[in-house]
Amino acid sequence: MLLGSQDFFILLGIAFGAAVVQGTLGFAFGMVAMALAALVIDVRTASILVSPLAFVNVSTTLWSVRGSIRWRLVLPVVGGTLVGIPFGLAILLHGNLILIRVLVSVLLVYVGVTNLIGYEVRKHALPGWVAALAGLGVGLIGGATNIGGPPLVAYASRQPWDAETFKATLLTTFFVSSGTKSALLIANGAIDVRMLACIAGLVPAIIAGSLIGVHLFKKISKESFKRIISWALLGLAVLVQV
Repeated sequence: MLLGSQDFFILLGIAFGAAVVQGTLGFAFGMVAMALAALVIDVRTASILVSPLAFVNVSTTLWSVRGSIRWRLVLPVVGGTLVGIPFGLAILLHGNLILIRVLVSVLLVYVGVTNLIGYEVRKHALPGWVAALAGLGVGLIGGATNIGGPPLVAYASRQPWDAETFKATLLTTFFVSSGTKSALLIANGAIDVRMLACIAGLVPAIIAGSLIGVHLFKKISKESFKRIISWALLGLAVLVQV
């Protein structure tokens, strides 16, 4: 992986910005990073690069909400994610990625709009099998496109959770999914020495952006957080198609 200095600094800015977003909201690093990085490098390289960077971002951000992890909520999602990742990688090689992107966008628009119209009315605890299904979607779509967040965000935004539980559940799932995918990429030789050097160079921007996002999260009120999540879903519906 050869990058000129200009391309590297562009990637540095992208990594920083995506880390700020996920540090604040608890999701969207992969979507923002993939959508923008693909303008600088090819999509396949971007997908490989973003996975370990997402793991660094999640590891940094998750620590700030570690006390809000509710394992009974997280485990069904993580279980579904681990099942879905191998199938997602298979889809990456043989499936219809355009169809997946369209379906994800439809889901994001539906949830974002209905949340803005009547957020509180529609919130209720969903059964465990729905959590597992959301996790399966994370693994499938994340393995195929590196943007596995939408199914989980759609599920979590309908739950009667506070902002800390929402963020902790998402980040714990992404910790597992990004870590698993990164390990599989390394095992298959997809990450070479040059890419490792690039990743190492981007890590400081990831950590700085994550910490700024964590600080911003603490400043957002409950109602503002709900509104931001809903508008972010609509924005991500556009980014998925880039």
